[in-house]
Amino acid sequence: MKLSFSLYQDGIWHETELQPAGEGLLKSETGLARIEMNFRRESAEEIRYSLHFSAPLPSRLRMTAAPAEKAPDPFHLIPACLFGSNNADLVRPGEFPLLTDRFEGTRFCSPVWEFRADRAAMPVSVLCAGQEVYGISVDPYAENADGRKIRNGVFAELPDSFGISVGYTNRPVTFIDKRNEGVSVGDSATEAGGSGSLYHFTGTDRTGAHRIIRKEYARRRACPKYGKTFREAADALFGTFVEVNWDPEAGEYTNRCCRPGDWLTLRPWRRVTEIGWTGGAIQALPMLMYERLTPGFTAERYHGARSAEEHLNRICGCLNPDAGLLYDLMVPGAEGSRVNGWWTGYGLVRDCHCAYNSGTAVWSLLYAADFLKRRGEKAPELWTETAAQVMETVVSLQREDGAFGYTYATDRREVTDWDGFVGCWFAAASALLYRLTREKRWLKAARKALDYYGGFVRDLNCWGTPMDTWKAVDQEGNLAFLKTCAVLWEETGDPEVLEHFRRSAEYEYLWRFGYATRPEYPPIREGWSSCGGSITSVSNPHIHPMGVLVNSELERLAEITGDDYHRQRAEDGRAWLMQTLELYPEKTGYGQYGLLSERWCPSDGLLTERYADGGMYSSWFSYNLWAAADALQAVCEELEKENAQKNDG
Repeated sequence: MKLSFSLYQDGIWHETELQPAGEGLLKSETGLARIEMNFRRESAEEIRYSLHFSAPLPSRLRMTAAPAEKAPDPFHLIPACLFGSNNADLVRPGEFPLLTDRFEGTRFCSPVWEFRADRAAMPVSVLCAGQEVYGISVDPYAENADGRKIRNGVFAELPDSFGISVGYTNRPVTFIDKRNEGVSVGDSATEAGGSGSLYHFTGTDRTGAHRIIRKEYARRRACPKYGKTFREAADALFGTFVEVNWDPEAGEYTNRCCRPGDWLTLRPWRRVTEIGWTGGAIQALPMLMYERLTPGFTAERYHGARSAEEHLNRICGCLNPDAGLLYDLMVPGAEGSRVNGWWTGYGLVRDCHCAYNSGTAVWSLLYAADFLKRRGEKAPELWTETAAQVMETVVSLQREDGAFGYTYATDRREVTDWDGFVGCWFAAASALLYRLTREKRWLKAARKALDYYGGFVRDLNCWGTPMDTWKAVDQEGNLAFLKTCAVLWEETGDPEVLEHFRRSAEYEYLWRFGYATRPEYPPIREGWSSCGGSITSVSNPHIHPMGVLVNSELERLAEITGDDYHRQRAEDGRAWLMQTLELYPEKTGYGQYGLLSERWCPSDGLLTERYADGGMYSSWFSYNLWAAADALQAVCEELEKENAQKNDG
């Protein structure tokens, strides 16, 4: 690859040429700055470098790379930030960063994007081109001569340029979130430096990028520390559901919020009546697990709140006979509809059944039945019968290539939108249904879907899961793919399934932080590590707890393959969750141990929450129940493993 350098000083970028000055050394010395680059070859595919400058005025130094020849079909990758164009051809422009030269004058649309390096799940910019993969990594932070922290940057530019910067510039703007853009800001210094690696792999498709992530992870991993036990966490999470989230007056579980400086008592702000995704089944499943995994548990522990079994039975009563799917809401919402939930406010879906809701609800019913079966118990037949009814519908509509729908009609059995990854939740459900019934049709449907959705995973471009992100590239849909792979591997031992399983885990690592960032604001400014937390999507640039739902699958992959990398990644996820729970209440300033917000901001993305006095806060004063439910499921899976180890011993 070819390299070029430029120096930003006093509002102007100056092209700068570095000359050989000895073995492994390039230099430039002008009136603007003194620049040195030291390098050594680590392997055939990797060169380690260090880059340093000193200047009389505050400056930034950019290193740009490009293939020596014109790149065929270039695909840019900045983990958790940029995946190709970020699906520019199918999304609504102006909602999140699109790497494109189209839509001139539309916000967030630009042929170049640069971010703070700590926005990326790994501080690297990668270019995939044909059967070659290039990359440059950089330390996310440097210090200037006075010891002040300097943030470095990563960038991508059409058609095939990419690189890093010492100091950074958010270009073209600072992407805060889908509702907010900030001005272009950056860090400069009179002296700073950074180190990293230059990579070039040949004979590989886009999945060669995973080799770069693995190498960087080995150097940068910073697994979080925590003090409490899984039992303590499980007790607290369950207790908070029934003591804080349950609203006896409304007869529903609720999301809660507060605002330190104004009020600290958590108030209900939305009833949790969705069947899946952010609602009922996501909560009921881990509550059921907690019941069975807690010695001496009795119904009195619910203190009058709706029990897990009541919750799951209620969801089974939501079948829409015309559509053959579940209504998305257990009770009519504010506008009297049982399909138009909070997500309709984002303008993507309305008056339809969403695969995310039915898919996660059906999967949860089947996982609950499978969990009880593992314990030698029989689940209520209603759960598997209801799930099978929904699966009869979606499998009858499954496309020949394996795709399930994104949305479905409410008055007939028909897919209304095919585009998106979220239908993979039906694949995960189909795999579980095969495990429970041994009916080959469910295996066939899951296997077809695996090959279809596996193409998205292989291409590093899984898009179209949440209904509030305009079909952005996201992390969430792949969780269903991971779960499908894990079940199908156990049931078939098919080596092709194992290859899908491995690729799916590696796609998760493009979102899961492999190092510790240095957030600037409470409650995570001190004593907290981003390592193990996963970003939601390129639309919502914050860590959410959903990634912990696949910790068990990652550990299983490590056992199957003997590859400790996956065990370490699972360990990071578990530790990230436990340390984040321990922020309450001392560092969060509200709540109690057992709460968990869905938003944690490791960098400068989604920094929209404020204290009453206007001070910035790197989380959210909203306690949305689904986030803690994901935590409880992950913790209960750890308790289940502990019990199994005791029994084996």
